[in-house]
Amino acid sequence: MAGELFPWSSPALLQKLSRSLPQVVGADLSPEGKWTEHQQTLVASIVRNAGIYNAILAGGLIWAAWPETPNRDVARVLLAGAAVAGVFGTLTLKSPFTALQAVLGIVGLALI
Repeated sequence: MAGELFPWSSPALLQKLSRSLPQVVGADLSPEGKWTEHQQTLVASIVRNAGIYNAILAGGLIWAAWPETPNRDVARVLLAGAAVAGVFGTLTLKSPFTALQAVLGIVGLALI
């Protein structure tokens, strides 16, 4: 969550990511082949949105782990959702971060 909410407005991180993107003919990139300021703002908004979802997921898992409440079913649903989202993200984004999300969801399910 913290990795998605806070550093994304940093031009250095966004510029590094834009270097890994393939050059597209006619793309709306700056002359150096980097993302424009408008694109950086849009990407930062999208990634922050994902960070909020992860915060909600983390809050639900912390609540489900509270010893006085029988919330294992809630934890299973949230962990299964994290695993599915991680697999989907890995297939579509080709990101090691989403693969880690899938692994953590699967490990969490196995531990419950």
